[in-house]
Amino acid sequence: MYSIKKASQLLGIPTVTIRAWENRYNIVSPVRSAGGHRLYRDADIEKLRKIKVQIEHNGLKVSEAIARLDQDAADVNQDMLAAPPGAPYATMIDRLFAYLAIMKPEQANETIDLAFSLYHYEDVFHYILTPVLNRVGEAWRSGEFMVAQEHFASQLIMQRCSQFLRLLPTRPHLPKVLALCPEGEHHQMGLMLFSLFLRNKGMQVIYLGPDTPMRELSRLISLIQASVVAVSITNPALLKEVEDAFELCRSEMPSVTFAVGGAAFDNRETRLADYVLSNSKADWETWYRNGNFENTSAEHSFI
Repeated sequence: MYSIKKASQLLGIPTVTIRAWENRYNIVSPVRSAGGHRLYRDADIEKLRKIKVQIEHNGLKVSEAIARLDQDAADVNQDMLAAPPGAPYATMIDRLFAYLAIMKPEQANETIDLAFSLYHYEDVFHYILTPVLNRVGEAWRSGEFMVAQEHFASQLIMQRCSQFLRLLPTRPHLPKVLALCPEGEHHQMGLMLFSLFLRNKGMQVIYLGPDTPMRELSRLISLIQASVVAVSITNPALLKEVEDAFELCRSEMPSVTFAVGGAAFDNRETRLADYVLSNSKADWETWYRNGNFENTSAEHSFI
Protein backbone atom coordinates (compact mmCIF):
# COMPACT_ATOMS: atom_id res chain seq x y z
CA MET A 1 0.00 0.00 0.00
CA TYR A 2 1.21 3.52 -0.86
CA SER A 3 0.32 6.95 0.49
CA ILE A 4 -0.72 9.55 -2.08
CA LYS A 5 2.66 11.24 -1.60
CA LYS A 6 4.51 7.98 -2.35
CA ALA A 7 2.22 7.28 -5.31
CA SER A 8 3.01 10.73 -6.67
CA GLN A 9 6.74 10.07 -6.36
CA LEU A 10 6.51 6.67 -8.05
CA LEU A 11 4.41 7.92 -10.95
CA GLY A 12 5.68 11.44 -11.43
CA ILE A 13 2.11 12.70 -11.21
CA PRO A 14 1.29 15.59 -8.83
CA THR A 15 -0.90 14.66 -5.88
CA VAL A 16 -3.46 17.26 -6.93
CA THR A 17 -3.75 15.56 -10.33
CA ILE A 18 -4.24 12.12 -8.75
CA ARG A 19 -7.02 13.52 -6.56
CA ALA A 20 -8.63 15.26 -9.54
CA TRP A 21 -8.62 12.11 -11.67
CA GLU A 22 -9.98 10.10 -8.76
CA ASN A 23 -12.79 12.57 -7.96
CA ARG A 24 -13.80 13.41 -11.53
CA TYR A 25 -13.35 10.07 -13.28
CA ASN A 26 -13.43 7.58 -10.38
CA ILE A 27 -10.54 5.74 -12.01
CA VAL A 28 -9.18 4.36 -8.73
CA SER A 29 -10.78 3.71 -5.35
CA PRO A 30 -8.04 3.80 -2.71
CA VAL A 31 -8.73 2.29 0.68
CA ARG A 32 -8.61 4.49 3.75
CA SER A 33 -6.31 4.09 6.73
CA ALA A 34 -7.62 4.26 10.28
CA GLY A 35 -6.76 7.97 10.16
CA GLY A 36 -8.71 8.50 6.93
CA HIS A 37 -5.69 8.84 4.61
CA ARG A 38 -5.73 7.46 1.05
CA LEU A 39 -3.81 4.23 0.51
CA TYR A 40 -3.18 3.03 -3.03
CA ARG A 41 -2.73 -0.62 -4.00
CA ASP A 42 -0.33 -1.95 -6.64
CA ALA A 43 -3.28 -2.25 -9.04
CA ASP A 44 -4.12 1.45 -8.51
CA ILE A 45 -0.52 2.47 -9.21
CA GLU A 46 -0.44 0.38 -12.38
CA LYS A 47 -3.72 1.83 -13.63
CA LEU A 48 -2.54 5.39 -13.08
CA ARG A 49 0.75 4.59 -14.78
CA LYS A 50 -1.03 3.24 -17.88
CA ILE A 51 -3.19 6.36 -18.10
CA LYS A 52 -0.11 8.57 -17.88
CA VAL A 53 1.55 6.60 -20.70
CA GLN A 54 -1.50 7.01 -22.94
CA ILE A 55 -1.55 10.75 -22.30
CA GLU A 56 2.19 11.41 -22.75
CA HIS A 57 3.05 8.93 -25.51
CA ASN A 58 -0.19 8.72 -27.50
CA GLY A 59 -1.41 12.30 -27.02
CA LEU A 60 -4.77 11.26 -25.59
CA LYS A 61 -6.93 13.32 -23.28
CA VAL A 62 -7.39 11.84 -19.84
CA SER A 63 -10.99 10.83 -20.63
CA GLU A 64 -9.82 9.11 -23.83
CA ALA A 65 -7.01 7.31 -21.98
CA ILE A 66 -9.46 6.02 -19.38
CA ALA A 67 -11.90 4.86 -22.08
CA ARG A 68 -9.12 2.94 -23.86
CA LEU A 69 -7.98 1.36 -20.59
CA ASP A 70 -11.54 0.29 -19.78
CA GLN A 71 -11.94 -1.21 -23.25
CA ASP A 72 -8.68 -3.14 -22.91
CA ALA A 73 -9.82 -4.55 -19.56
CA ALA A 74 -13.17 -5.51 -21.05
CA ASP A 75 -11.47 -7.34 -23.91
CA VAL A 76 -9.14 -9.23 -21.57
CA ASN A 77 -11.95 -10.36 -19.26
CA GLN A 78 -14.75 -10.88 -21.75
CA ASP A 79 -14.55 -14.64 -21.28
CA MET A 80 -15.10 -14.22 -17.53
CA LEU A 81 -17.88 -11.66 -17.65
CA ALA A 82 -19.81 -13.51 -20.37
CA ALA A 83 -19.58 -16.87 -18.64
CA PRO A 84 -22.56 -18.48 -16.89
CA PRO A 85 -23.07 -17.91 -13.13
CA GLY A 86 -20.27 -19.46 -11.08
CA ALA A 87 -17.87 -19.75 -14.02
CA PRO A 88 -16.01 -16.44 -13.38
CA TYR A 89 -14.87 -17.69 -9.98
CA ALA A 90 -13.73 -20.98 -11.49
CA THR A 91 -11.82 -19.20 -14.25
CA MET A 92 -10.10 -16.94 -11.75
CA ILE A 93 -9.27 -19.88 -9.48
CA ASP A 94 -7.72 -21.81 -12.37
CA ARG A 95 -5.67 -18.82 -13.48
CA LEU A 96 -4.36 -18.01 -10.00
CA PHE A 97 -3.57 -21.65 -9.24
CA ALA A 98 -1.60 -21.94 -12.49
CA TYR A 99 0.55 -18.91 -11.66
CA LEU A 100 1.15 -20.13 -8.11
CA ALA A 101 2.17 -23.55 -9.42
CA ILE A 102 4.98 -22.04 -11.51
CA MET A 103 5.82 -19.52 -8.76
CA LYS A 104 5.08 -16.33 -10.70
CA PRO A 105 4.38 -13.68 -8.02
CA GLU A 106 3.78 -10.76 -10.39
CA GLN A 107 1.18 -12.59 -12.46
CA ALA A 108 -0.43 -14.11 -9.35
CA ASN A 109 -0.76 -10.69 -7.73
CA GLU A 110 -2.15 -9.19 -10.95
CA THR A 111 -4.79 -11.93 -10.97
CA ILE A 112 -5.72 -11.17 -7.37
CA ASP A 113 -5.85 -7.45 -8.20
CA LEU A 114 -8.21 -8.23 -11.05
CA ALA A 115 -10.39 -10.31 -8.75
CA PHE A 116 -10.68 -7.42 -6.30
CA SER A 117 -11.64 -5.10 -9.14
CA LEU A 118 -14.43 -7.44 -10.28
CA TYR A 119 -15.86 -8.67 -6.99
CA HIS A 120 -16.41 -7.52 -3.42
CA TYR A 121 -13.32 -8.22 -1.34
CA GLU A 122 -15.17 -10.60 1.01
CA ASP A 123 -16.26 -12.67 -2.01
CA VAL A 124 -12.65 -12.76 -3.24
CA PHE A 125 -11.53 -14.12 0.14
CA HIS A 126 -14.26 -16.74 0.44
CA TYR A 127 -14.84 -17.84 -3.16
CA ILE A 128 -11.44 -17.43 -4.83
CA LEU A 129 -8.53 -17.31 -2.37
CA THR A 130 -9.86 -19.98 0.01
CA PRO A 131 -10.62 -22.50 -2.79
CA VAL A 132 -7.20 -21.83 -4.28
CA LEU A 133 -5.50 -22.51 -0.94
CA ASN A 134 -7.53 -25.72 -0.55
CA ARG A 135 -6.46 -26.78 -4.03
CA VAL A 136 -2.83 -25.97 -3.21
CA GLY A 137 -3.07 -28.13 -0.09
CA GLU A 138 -4.49 -31.02 -2.08
CA ALA A 139 -1.71 -30.65 -4.66
CA TRP A 140 0.90 -30.78 -1.90
CA ARG A 141 -0.64 -33.85 -0.24
CA SER A 142 -0.82 -35.68 -3.58
CA GLY A 143 2.80 -34.88 -4.40
CA GLU A 144 1.88 -32.59 -7.30
CA PHE A 145 3.36 -29.62 -5.41
CA MET A 146 6.75 -29.47 -3.73
CA VAL A 147 6.93 -28.02 -0.21
CA ALA A 148 8.46 -24.85 -1.66
CA GLN A 149 5.50 -24.37 -4.02
CA GLU A 150 3.02 -24.84 -1.18
CA HIS A 151 4.89 -22.35 1.01
CA PHE A 152 5.11 -19.81 -1.82
CA ALA A 153 1.39 -20.01 -2.59
CA SER A 154 0.30 -19.89 1.06
CA GLN A 155 2.53 -16.95 1.93
CA LEU A 156 1.48 -14.90 -1.09
CA ILE A 157 -2.23 -15.34 -0.37
CA MET A 158 -1.87 -14.75 3.36
CA GLN A 159 0.08 -11.54 2.67
CA ARG A 160 -2.78 -10.24 0.55
CA CYS A 161 -5.26 -11.07 3.31
CA SER A 162 -3.06 -9.45 5.95
CA GLN A 163 -3.12 -6.15 4.05
CA PHE A 164 -6.86 -5.89 4.64
CA LEU A 165 -6.51 -7.00 8.24
CA ARG A 166 -4.20 -4.05 8.86
CA LEU A 167 -6.04 -1.40 6.89
CA LEU A 168 -9.72 -1.87 7.65
CA PRO A 169 -10.76 0.85 10.13
CA THR A 170 -11.49 0.03 13.77
CA ARG A 171 -14.12 1.38 16.14
CA PRO A 172 -12.45 2.05 19.51
CA HIS A 173 -15.55 1.32 21.61
CA LEU A 174 -15.74 -2.30 20.40
CA PRO A 175 -13.97 -5.09 22.35
CA LYS A 176 -10.52 -6.35 21.36
CA VAL A 177 -10.14 -9.77 19.78
CA LEU A 178 -7.24 -12.20 20.20
CA ALA A 179 -7.00 -14.56 17.19
CA LEU A 180 -4.68 -17.56 17.11
CA CYS A 181 -4.04 -21.18 16.23
CA PRO A 182 -2.60 -23.47 18.94
CA GLU A 183 0.95 -24.72 18.94
CA GLY A 184 1.35 -27.33 16.22
CA GLU A 185 -1.46 -25.88 14.06
CA HIS A 186 -0.34 -24.18 10.86
CA HIS A 187 -3.57 -23.96 8.85
CA GLN A 188 -4.78 -20.42 9.39
CA MET A 189 -7.01 -19.45 6.47
CA GLY A 190 -10.21 -20.04 8.43
CA LEU A 191 -8.89 -17.91 11.29
CA MET A 192 -7.88 -15.17 8.84
CA LEU A 193 -11.34 -15.10 7.25
CA PHE A 194 -13.05 -14.86 10.64
CA SER A 195 -10.62 -12.13 11.69
CA LEU A 196 -11.39 -10.18 8.53
CA PHE A 197 -15.10 -10.56 9.25
CA LEU A 198 -14.57 -9.06 12.71
CA ARG A 199 -12.31 -6.29 11.39
CA ASN A 200 -15.00 -5.42 8.86
CA LYS A 201 -17.31 -4.91 11.84
CA GLY A 202 -14.75 -2.49 13.26
CA MET A 203 -13.33 -4.74 15.97
CA GLN A 204 -9.62 -4.50 16.72
CA VAL A 205 -8.04 -7.91 16.10
CA ILE A 206 -4.67 -8.90 17.55
CA TYR A 207 -3.77 -11.59 15.03
CA LEU A 208 -1.14 -14.04 16.28
CA GLY A 209 -1.76 -16.69 13.64
CA PRO A 210 -0.36 -20.23 13.79
CA ASP A 211 1.70 -22.08 16.38
CA THR A 212 0.77 -20.10 19.52
CA PRO A 213 1.39 -21.92 22.86
CA MET A 214 -1.93 -22.34 24.69
CA ARG A 215 -0.19 -22.30 28.08
CA GLU A 216 0.30 -18.57 27.53
CA LEU A 217 -3.34 -17.85 26.67
CA SER A 218 -4.39 -16.46 30.05
CA ARG A 219 -1.42 -14.09 30.18
CA LEU A 220 -2.02 -12.97 26.60
CA ILE A 221 -5.65 -12.13 27.29
CA SER A 222 -4.65 -10.05 30.30
CA LEU A 223 -1.78 -8.38 28.46
CA ILE A 224 -3.88 -6.99 25.61
CA GLN A 225 -7.16 -6.74 27.57
CA ALA A 226 -8.95 -8.96 25.05
CA SER A 227 -12.67 -9.52 25.44
CA VAL A 228 -12.97 -12.07 22.63
CA VAL A 229 -10.73 -15.06 21.84
CA ALA A 230 -10.94 -16.79 18.45
CA VAL A 231 -9.11 -20.07 17.86
CA SER A 232 -8.97 -22.24 14.73
CA ILE A 233 -7.97 -25.92 14.80
CA THR A 234 -7.81 -28.53 12.04
CA ASN A 235 -5.82 -31.18 13.95
CA PRO A 236 -8.01 -33.11 16.45
CA ALA A 237 -4.92 -34.09 18.46
CA LEU A 238 -4.72 -30.47 19.66
CA LEU A 239 -8.25 -30.32 21.07
CA LYS A 240 -7.45 -31.36 24.65
CA GLU A 241 -4.81 -28.68 25.10
CA VAL A 242 -7.21 -26.02 23.89
CA GLU A 243 -10.06 -27.37 26.04
CA ASP A 244 -7.87 -27.24 29.15
CA ALA A 245 -6.66 -23.72 28.36
CA PHE A 246 -10.21 -22.48 27.82
CA GLU A 247 -11.43 -23.97 31.09
CA LEU A 248 -8.62 -22.23 32.97
CA CYS A 249 -9.38 -18.91 31.29
CA ARG A 250 -13.09 -19.24 31.97
CA SER A 251 -12.42 -19.74 35.69
CA GLU A 252 -10.18 -16.67 35.81
CA MET A 253 -12.02 -14.45 33.30
CA PRO A 254 -15.67 -15.50 33.08
CA SER A 255 -16.71 -12.52 30.93
CA VAL A 256 -14.40 -13.38 28.02
CA THR A 257 -16.22 -14.54 24.87
CA PHE A 258 -14.76 -17.55 23.05
CA ALA A 259 -15.20 -18.67 19.43
CA VAL A 260 -13.62 -21.76 17.88
CA GLY A 261 -13.80 -23.39 14.47
CA GLY A 262 -12.03 -25.68 12.06
CA ALA A 263 -12.05 -29.24 10.78
CA ALA A 264 -10.99 -30.62 14.19
CA PHE A 265 -14.56 -30.13 15.40
CA ASP A 266 -16.27 -32.00 12.58
CA ASN A 267 -18.47 -34.76 14.04
CA ARG A 268 -16.56 -34.86 17.33
CA GLU A 269 -17.64 -34.46 20.92
CA THR A 270 -15.75 -31.69 22.65
CA ARG A 271 -15.87 -29.61 25.80
CA LEU A 272 -15.78 -26.60 23.47
CA ALA A 273 -19.11 -27.44 21.82
CA ASP A 274 -20.76 -24.25 23.09
CA TYR A 275 -18.18 -22.12 21.30
CA VAL A 276 -17.99 -23.91 17.93
CA LEU A 277 -18.85 -21.90 14.81
CA SER A 278 -19.20 -23.25 11.30
CA ASN A 279 -17.52 -21.56 8.33
CA SER A 280 -20.83 -19.98 7.33
CA LYS A 281 -20.93 -16.18 7.23
CA ALA A 282 -24.59 -16.36 8.25
CA ASP A 283 -23.57 -18.18 11.44
CA TRP A 284 -20.89 -15.59 12.07
CA GLU A 285 -23.46 -12.81 11.74
CA THR A 286 -25.77 -14.57 14.20
CA TRP A 287 -22.90 -15.04 16.67
CA TYR A 288 -21.98 -11.37 16.35
CA ARG A 289 -25.53 -10.18 16.93
CA ASN A 290 -26.01 -12.50 19.90
CA GLY A 291 -22.77 -11.20 21.41
CA ASN A 292 -24.26 -7.71 21.61
CA PHE A 293 -20.78 -6.31 20.95
CA GLU A 294 -22.10 -2.98 19.69
CA ASN A 295 -23.28 -2.19 23.22
CA THR A 296 -20.17 -3.53 24.96
CA SER A 297 -17.53 -1.19 26.32
CA ALA A 298 -13.98 -1.65 25.07
CA GLU A 299 -12.83 -1.59 28.70
CA HIS A 300 -12.64 -5.05 30.18
CA SER A 301 -12.51 -6.08 33.80
CA PHE A 302 -10.48 -9.13 34.80
CA ILE A 303 -10.82 -11.14 37.99
